Amino acid sequence: MLEFRPMSSRLAVTAASSPRSMPDAASREVAFRPVPDPGPLRIWVLRGLVVAGLAATGYYFSWWSGGDRIASPLLAVTLVMAGAYSWAQLLSSWFLYLAARRRPDPSPIPATDRPTVDVFVTACGEPYSMIEKALRAAAAMRGEHRTWLLDDGGDPRLAALAGRIGAGYLTRDDRADAKAGNINAAVSHTSGDLIAIFDVDHVPEPEFLERTVEHFGDAAVGFVQVMLSFRNGKESWFARAASENCVDFFNPTSMGMDRLGCGTLMGSNAVIRRQALESAGGYRPGLAEDLATSVALHAAGWKSVYVAEPLAPGIAPPDARGWFTQQLKWSRGVFEVLVSSFPRAFMRLSWKQRLCYAVRMTYYWAGPVAAVHMVFTVAVLLGGAAVAQVDLQLYVVHLIPLLVVALAVRLMALVCWRHPSVRVVPLWRSVALVFTTWPVYTLAWIMAVFRVHLGFRETPKLKSRRTPWAWLMPQLLACCGLLAAIVYGLAARHTAHPGILATFCGLQCLPQLVVLWQATQHRAVREQVESTVEA
Repeated sequence: MLEFRPMSSRLAVTAASSPRSMPDAASREVAFRPVPDPGPLRIWVLRGLVVAGLAATGYYFSWWSGGDRIASPLLAVTLVMAGAYSWAQLLSSWFLYLAARRRPDPSPIPATDRPTVDVFVTACGEPYSMIEKALRAAAAMRGEHRTWLLDDGGDPRLAALAGRIGAGYLTRDDRADAKAGNINAAVSHTSGDLIAIFDVDHVPEPEFLERTVEHFGDAAVGFVQVMLSFRNGKESWFARAASENCVDFFNPTSMGMDRLGCGTLMGSNAVIRRQALESAGGYRPGLAEDLATSVALHAAGWKSVYVAEPLAPGIAPPDARGWFTQQLKWSRGVFEVLVSSFPRAFMRLSWKQRLCYAVRMTYYWAGPVAAVHMVFTVAVLLGGAAVAQVDLQLYVVHLIPLLVVALAVRLMALVCWRHPSVRVVPLWRSVALVFTTWPVYTLAWIMAVFRVHLGFRETPKLKSRRTPWAWLMPQLLACCGLLAAIVYGLAARHTAHPGILATFCGLQCLPQLVVLWQATQHRAVREQVESTVEA
């Protein structure tokens, strides 16, 4: 288990004079729509596509059976490793799709046994209007609870706001361990049996506690995680692409992980049993504090529950700066857990939990894999037979069916297992955005391997008017290299059929050009963005 460093900072506590929020006797009927049963036909279609995916995988790897394919040993090894990773990631994801099921509603907890609930809203310098909206919504949730504002910015205006709303207010003398330290410090000054945690951009619906607390009727349940969703998808291209990118993970993938007993914390929209959190050593500090805490709770023997309902929508990164900042923090944090916490907890996890965590923790290896394919394609177009001893068009021909079937499986999984509020849309924006993030994911992995520290950083919530060229320069250089390789490869004709390889090279360039173009668009002014935050 990770070593826990307790907080020593003093907290200033301002308790609200009003009692814990009580449910309204005339409250309206709970409004929620659970994930529907997809029916046997759709399930069989999904299974059939997975079988087709297995066949496409075999066809892809058959390319390697023809003997020496690549003259450069370094390129050969890296391409084999990239292919093996992609194959393992696909198989694991397909397994989770097939395992996905909707969790049945829990039995009601008797009134005499209902746990007390503390609700934490964590804040650190975000816009006042955003904090106010989240805090008011948290205090207004139905069900007995006490709301606390955990202000790591020490803003007197927020102390007054909490008092007006009837919430408690907690602040610290320092910001040690960032969000994890903020939560741990608050845990020591509160007493609820359960702790609900929200980031300030997530606004809980009135029925949030009603849809989560009942699961704690099972004394072995340590935490309940609710689906993350985003309400600003129309704000910008980046917000929409980022929202669509999360649809797969928060629907079929998380539902499959839940059935295997490995729902994971996601930073916000979670309810944790105090006893479980204390037994695991508290909320774990780091850039992926939610994932590290999940590993610790599961390793300690606690069960998890995933509620696939959008009960507290948040804000997706609105621009390139916000997206890349978030992804660097997340990927560096996840890789840190992969190389540190996960190996130490490995033997105390079930094999299903090991599989689920392996899928989540290696997701960001997609960045290095994309980089390998770009380098390989450019090298073949420029070097010809000096790099590849056979025509690399055959590699592309063997790869394309796997890519097509993989996208079809992902779309069908969404058709089968998604909340009714989620639309099944083409994935091109999501694919383009993730592919273009390859430099960030690659950098994060290098930093993790060489133990390079990255300090905690908040994801920008407001759209900037400036183009973040520092984030975009690697993609710009990659596009220049890919385009130059296409021109040279077609002119020099080092390979028998350079057109296919040039097309493959262009397909790697196109998504990056799309994202680069979108990153330079600044139509929405700051006032419009702020109105979105307040909406």
